[in-house]
Amino acid sequence: MNKNTIQSIVAIIVVILIIVIINQSKPDTKGIKIGVIAPSTGALASFGEEVRKGVVEGSKGSDVEFIFEDDACDPKTTVSAFQKLTDINGAKFIIGPGCGSPQEAIVPLLKTKNVLAIVPSAASKDLYEQSGKLFFNIQYSLENESKFIAEKMTELGYKNIAIVTYGNAFSKTHHDSFVANFKGKIAVDTVLLDNNANLLPELTRINNAKVDAIYAPDVTFFFSSGIAKMGQLSMKMPVLGTYVVELPIARPFVGNTIYSFPEEVSGVQGGVFELSKEATVLLLKAISTCGNDVACVQKKLVSSGQFDEYGTSKRGMMMKQIVNGEAVVYK
Repeated sequence: MNKNTIQSIVAIIVVILIIVIINQSKPDTKGIKIGVIAPSTGALASFGEEVRKGVVEGSKGSDVEFIFEDDACDPKTTVSAFQKLTDINGAKFIIGPGCGSPQEAIVPLLKTKNVLAIVPSAASKDLYEQSGKLFFNIQYSLENESKFIAEKMTELGYKNIAIVTYGNAFSKTHHDSFVANFKGKIAVDTVLLDNNANLLPELTRINNAKVDAIYAPDVTFFFSSGIAKMGQLSMKMPVLGTYVVELPIARPFVGNTIYSFPEEVSGVQGGVFELSKEATVLLLKAISTCGNDVACVQKKLVSSGQFDEYGTSKRGMMMKQIVNGEAVVYK
């Protein structure tokens, strides 16, 4: 056997040993469970269905088990779903919840139970610290979203506007950030404590104030036929909202609403689907290296370069509009 042959054999053995070592160092992901908390009942069930479809698409080829739980966008139901997933199913990772109040409900539990969550929707930026840095947001913060819309409304020349919000954490965060950043006058500031409240008296008050535009960040305004009731009062001013108006179930109710939308969202399936898919892929990538080690996955997400100091995606925002039932870039 000559020298070249021996060197070739040695090289092959080295390569084989490297492959064996690499494979041995990879954790076995079989048996790892990821819980998904999203509404499958209630007014936002279609939102939850988009989350489910995005997770299914993003998890193709993975042997990690995904367990779906309904939260009905309700904080108490969310806590029950979380406890079932973590205490009974043994899930150390959660995708969701997507709704604001349910997010706030589970944040203290993430820290005490050492469970990591990544949400496919906007969330308050203070939740990251409250969770012990175990709450990640793949979209952007509610505070930055309303700041962005306030700045855009100022750029568009709106000087006298109305804001309509509801008595929940999501609405309050949007409200406070918008009020802090809008440069014009807020002529009417309506906070409805009842989701089923009759909008006609408030819209009449807004109409009498002769505002330039209305900001309605909560989809409840649209589900309560806010646009249709504006039509009854012959109100022509534009309405601005958040990206949830793009949901298929919401589109029949939103008219020509202008809204914020995350940049760098690929695909044509819609924001909720694409962000849920993105969150799933990112989490699975970290798990493929870390296995069920929460601390390791947390470090991988932090070092990915995709999140800021609040655990929130660094992506930008753009404005879109629903025109004839279709979502288009607003110009």
